[in-house]
Amino acid sequence: MLDSRYVSIDGKKIHYLSRESQRGTNAPESEGDEQKTLLILFHGFPENSHAWEPFIRCTPEHVDVIAPDLPGYHLSEVLPSQRDYEVPALIKRMVLFIESVKQGRKIVLIGHDWGGAIAWPLAAFHSELIDKLVILNAAHPSTFTQSLIMSKTQREKSQYIDALRDNGAENMLADTNFSLLREMLGASFFKREHEYANSLLNDWQDKTKLNAMLSYYRNMPQKIPGINASPDELANIHVPNINISLETLVLWGREDKAFDTAVLQGIEHYVPHCKVIYLDTASHWIHREYSDWAAINVIEFIEA
Repeated sequence: MLDSRYVSIDGKKIHYLSRESQRGTNAPESEGDEQKTLLILFHGFPENSHAWEPFIRCTPEHVDVIAPDLPGYHLSEVLPSQRDYEVPALIKRMVLFIESVKQGRKIVLIGHDWGGAIAWPLAAFHSELIDKLVILNAAHPSTFTQSLIMSKTQREKSQYIDALRDNGAENMLADTNFSLLREMLGASFFKREHEYANSLLNDWQDKTKLNAMLSYYRNMPQKIPGINASPDELANIHVPNINISLETLVLWGREDKAFDTAVLQGIEHYVPHCKVIYLDTASHWIHREYSDWAAINVIEFIEA
């Protein structure tokens, strides 16, 4: 059973689901608390915190778990301005969130998709907050940018981002019954996960909330070059230098329609203590499709 909770961060509420022991939620910090592990799970687009429920059910009860709705998503409040959705601002807000819920526990930060896009740099610049990092099908900012330069396949796979960045994206999505988002999640998703899928649809139909979700794309630091971008244009793309010293586990579904596996090339240059485990039959939504497999690998990693 997951509890539904809220915390105010910089004047705006963040909603989160939690499964925490009594000691982890209410008791003062002690030597024992410092040894306890808290998994913090960042979901991606166009999902919400409930995306993690199958994964959480597969984790042992002695591990505390918190899954927030990212700012502007689902039950978390929409942020005041577009600049609040720039990656540095989102990192700052989620650092404050982690500090507010940490309560002396070891933090394992787990991110998927946009949650991973925030988790990568957060771990790079605030490593003191986190014990270990886990990423599920979310490209490292440096290797993703490199793949846009080197891989025509990745440029082709990323073209959907321009549609989501467009000023008329909210109307386009609503007018097409959210076909682009439905296609992202897979043809059988709405039949297989009916209750959760309907909660997502309710969020998408709220234009204020949908605008907040799309604002993550609209404030991306890297614009997506055309499929056949010229060598000069590609040469002018800046590759960020995001280095992570933490022990890191990457779980990757090879059937991902959003990412070419080229996004993982050279990952060891930026994340030297990184282990990558592939699952050939998994798609981008590995956390839901293979939640038991993901949980087993995560628990082995954090308990090693």
